[in-house]
Amino acid sequence: MKRTVTLLCLPLMLLATAAFAQRPMDDANERSIRITQGPNVTNISGESATINWTTSSNAANHVRYRVAGSNQEWQSAYNQGGGTSHSLQLTGLEPNRTYEWQILARDGDLRTSGQFQTARERHGHGADVNGGAYQGTGGSGDRDHDADDRGYNGDRGNGDRDNNAYGSRVPLYRGVNRQSAHIYSANAGDTTSRGYHSEGTSGSLMGSQERGTTALYRLSSRSGDSFLTRDSNERDNAVRQGYQDQGIVGYIATSQRGGTGPLYRLYNPGSNQHFYTTSESEREQAIRLGVRDEGVVGYVWQ
Repeated sequence: MKRTVTLLCLPLMLLATAAFAQRPMDDANERSIRITQGPNVTNISGESATINWTTSSNAANHVRYRVAGSNQEWQSAYNQGGGTSHSLQLTGLEPNRTYEWQILARDGDLRTSGQFQTARERHGHGADVNGGAYQGTGGSGDRDHDADDRGYNGDRGNGDRDNNAYGSRVPLYRGVNRQSAHIYSANAGDTTSRGYHSEGTSGSLMGSQERGTTALYRLSSRSGDSFLTRDSNERDNAVRQGYQDQGIVGYIATSQRGGTGPLYRLYNPGSNQHFYTTSESEREQAIRLGVRDEGVVGYVWQ
């Protein structure tokens, strides 16, 4: 009898081992899947929107979303199973707000992300955000390709392709408080609350990811440091050090083009504060005061 039980258990153990080994393989296959068209955000009202995309193979249907740059918990849109054609409705939205969204792989890895603006009225209609067809890179969610004519509607011969860039832009607002700590946000209200007053904008970012742009992450510390980076590893390291991840503030150009200028990053070791500016003279003045130059984050529309 004991021998029979042992023989019966052996196939079960082998099946369990095979099932355990299959999951990492499934996740690896999922991460290698490319988005072949979109994502497009359509049917945008003041309370809902629909996001559509297609993939090279069967993939998960999972999108999470929230007000851009906020501390809100992520809301999820999810459909059981998966295919190559995906369509999810994002509900519970508020009028006249900018939302950030992320398409996730089955294992929760970020596939790609973007932003859109809801209509001004609850039953109004907002402008569609069309991602267009592109060759994705799988699970990294990074479409940071070199800029070329495919990212634009054509060159009119003047060498300035800025006016031809597709997609909506998001202002990068800047505020300062009495302690000279700065805050940066796509939400103008953030720069006029909690003791801050507005200093206007530091240029504009793309509201959704386009060719030649990459995500600009926003984080904040308990001491009030507002930290912007396009490096996901640097973002993760900051989170481990106690910074709060506030999502994607917008999409910044990775190389200079017509209509853009550098966004300089500096750091004050005395106050543990980061400082960002598009002004060369402001940057030089800060360096003379002992603030450390940390180079260029990327290029913003001016």
